Amino acid sequence: MKRSAASTARGLPPHPDPLPRGGEGEDADIVRKRNAAFSLVELLVVIAIVALLLSVLLPGLSGARQQARRVACGSQLRQIGTAIHLYAGACYGRIPCGPGPQHPYDFSGNHVATNQIWTADEDPPGPHPPDHYVGLGVLLRTVTTEAKLLYCPADDNLDIEEELPKLGTGADAYCSYLYRQLDQLPTDAGAGQLDRLGTNVIDDVPVPVEALVLDINSLGPGELFHTNHEARLVNILFRDGSVRCFTNKDNVLALAREVFANPMAIPAAIDQLLTNADYAYRHVPTQAPRLAP
Repeated sequence: MKRSAASTARGLPPHPDPLPRGGEGEDADIVRKRNAAFSLVELLVVIAIVALLLSVLLPGLSGARQQARRVACGSQLRQIGTAIHLYAGACYGRIPCGPGPQHPYDFSGNHVATNQIWTADEDPPGPHPPDHYVGLGVLLRTVTTEAKLLYCPADDNLDIEEELPKLGTGADAYCSYLYRQLDQLPTDAGAGQLDRLGTNVIDDVPVPVEALVLDINSLGPGELFHTNHEARLVNILFRDGSVRCFTNKDNVLALAREVFANPMAIPAAIDQLLTNADYAYRHVPTQAPRLAP
């Protein structure tokens, strides 16, 4: 540094300072930065590994969520079963149901299984009293106020936040579960008494009435399409309060889309669905006897 100062004093250009030893110059910094960075190939390898891990983990997480919803649905159905038994204990052994039918195709009558829980005013007035609970909705008027029990956590269509506020208003309200009411009961049934629902005999095959409530799976067009668990699984609440889950093979526990081409065929299709659910209590639902057309 002294020589450089002396040279400057004589008007000569100073000698440049030598580079630090050990390769610690600007070029070395660049080399270090290049060595520390990912190459394109390394980045692609990392992305591929992450994608592989996601492909392995996500189906498992999705399956766990579906399992949790199925279990929660079963728990709700057990609570509904308890409520039905409480109602029967207070109402001479009878199960809850809506008003009687005014004609064979009165879908708001108690002779047809339904997921409707509230019927609004009709304009012009219909055959039933206006603004009343029907189906499982009768439980809300008598033994429970937990309306959320009527909505499956795996409901693929209904929005509970939109449906619940309809109760007590001028709009019809529906839930996630198909409730039997007095549908597909034999002539020896004791007027809807829980312990005397009787046995249907179909093609000489006895089928005791066992199913009370099940996940709704209606595969009709537009607003008539309503499924739980993506129509792949069905929880059924039986008369003894037990709940079991079944695979919906061949839509044996669903209303098929073609049924809705003829509205008059819907009651018979619901009867067959209930027969399949009853048969599932002791056997395989796909082997249930077929009702006469």
